[in-house]
Amino acid sequence: MSIDPLKRIPKREEQLKTEPKNHKGIKLYDIDLAIAEHMIDTVMPTVEVMGEKVKVPVVYGNPERWKAIKKDGYLRDRNGQIQIPLCVFKRNSVARDDSGAISMNRNLFYTAVSQYSKKHKYDRFSQMTSARRPVDMYNVTIPDYVTITYEVNVWTDFTEHMNKIVEAFQYATDEYWGDKNGFKFRVKIDSFDNTTEVGESTQRIVRTTFTMLVDAYLLPEKFDNESTTRKEISPKKIVWAAETDLTRGATTQSVLNQKLYNEYADIIDFMSIRGSAQGIYVDSQTIKLENVELPKLPPELVGTFNVDDWFRVYINGVYIPNTKYTYTYDYSTKEIYFVFNTNSPASSTQLGYIIESTDEVGITGKFIELW
Repeated sequence: MSIDPLKRIPKREEQLKTEPKNHKGIKLYDIDLAIAEHMIDTVMPTVEVMGEKVKVPVVYGNPERWKAIKKDGYLRDRNGQIQIPLCVFKRNSVARDDSGAISMNRNLFYTAVSQYSKKHKYDRFSQMTSARRPVDMYNVTIPDYVTITYEVNVWTDFTEHMNKIVEAFQYATDEYWGDKNGFKFRVKIDSFDNTTEVGESTQRIVRTTFTMLVDAYLLPEKFDNESTTRKEISPKKIVWAAETDLTRGATTQSVLNQKLYNEYADIIDFMSIRGSAQGIYVDSQTIKLENVELPKLPPELVGTFNVDDWFRVYINGVYIPNTKYTYTYDYSTKEIYFVFNTNSPASSTQLGYIIESTDEVGITGKFIELW
């Protein structure tokens, strides 16, 4: 059976079951809903109408409602009565936000860790062996940052009612709006335009209009037919070592163990070396490790042990293959320098982006930390 070269072949290690809630993404509807719920539950005050406490209704200005508002200056219910008090809002524009934020790139992501997993529960064996159980990790693609503009219209009967509403919105500006268990977005309100309409044989209406600027982000569920949220399971730690008994006295077994260790001491010591350190930023394509020492490769492993694969490098939690960097060791300063190929676009030998001082670079491998 022929294989379509343009179709991505699925990898078995990536086919992990995930909860549906982890693939929802962040849509414009989610932002509208978060803003509306925050206005209803938190911002909007109650006013006294005909001796009763009334919560000011909040509705979204769909095209039909907005057309009626622009034509008549207010909104009527099914019985033809003017709905007052009332707050109507609608989304006017969505603009790209380039103020220092990283635009969406499916090759960049941040990792969220779920400490509990049903498949890897606590057991006594892991406690006795000091083994660290695997955790579920979700690699979430960096979203697109946008600025969304909302136009808000508020009607009341009395100035006293309008004052309470304006004060509430003014107090809530420059805060993060949304549900405490859901999405939150920063909202800014600059000014309020107040007018009072009193016409002949018409109802007295106090109107306020203002614009809200919302700093938000968007993330589709899929991009290029690939999910923007990928689940991984952290690997367990495996330490290779040889157990020998050098304290049992001059028995036959102890002599054999000591001879075994002496014969393969270089290989055993080399295989047990595993360093882990945080990389230090040098420039846009160079990271270094300080106060470390490279071990000497035993002659028995020459030709069979790949020295290019001595290290595992992670930038912001993403594994970087050794084909995208070269390393050198300075014996005088005891430093290892990693030089990355930061050319674009990203490929098997090119990183595709420059390194910034705020990036977290973790390095593990065959090196000894000198203290």
